Amino acid sequence: MAKNTATAAPTERSGGDAARQPTRRERRTLRQEAAVNAAFTLAEREGVAGLTMRRLGQELDVDAAVLYRLFRDKDELLLAVCERTIETILGEIGEVPDDEPWQDTLRRIAEATWQVQTRFPAITVLTFARTTGGPCEARLVELQLATFTRSGLAPAAAVLYYRTFVDTTLGLCAHSAALSSLDPEVREKDATAWTRVYAHLPADEYPATRAHIDQLSSVSQKALYDTAVEAVVAAIERAADGS
Repeated sequence: MAKNTATAAPTERSGGDAARQPTRRERRTLRQEAAVNAAFTLAEREGVAGLTMRRLGQELDVDAAVLYRLFRDKDELLLAVCERTIETILGEIGEVPDDEPWQDTLRRIAEATWQVQTRFPAITVLTFARTTGGPCEARLVELQLATFTRSGLAPAAAVLYYRTFVDTTLGLCAHSAALSSLDPEVREKDATAWTRVYAHLPADEYPATRAHIDQLSSVSQKALYDTAVEAVVAAIERAADGS
């Protein structure tokens, strides 16, 4: 579950015992945070189709019109949800030591991204391709670009590999999330396709496929993800050495 940040606003004492009332902006922020928290809960419980403004209003026991006073539209809500996901990823990454090899920093970013994105599959499917322009995303962009700069790449190459890294990690997270969001029967049908279908193809027509059935049916989504990350890291190393 996403970290609940809808905490009470800070208070001040006036005259010794009177608590300061939250300002209108603070109340609005708290309501927005509560809506984002509820959006996480709703999407993960009911799936992608369940996250509508009407259903979110029901979840919060308010009219949907109230939500449109907090967010211009559903898209603004989704961007706020995406920002919360990025905030969680940053928390998972934690502090980056100055002397940490850039390869290890990228691996930590990739691992945190996988852990958080696969924790919230419905949210991942809804938001993985979005650009929020928010403060959390800005911090993550800065961290990643600084990491690629430490590799020794020229600016153009650093940006190219940064985009490759981000699109690869988020794309594979979304692929895994989409699979896990399928109905259980459909998910089982896909998962067993190698042994149900491909294992019974004629060996004389499909010799390579039949020879690799055991491996095809056992490889995991996480193994694919880790292999892709290492392939990008290796490509960056080669590019940096040649620059």
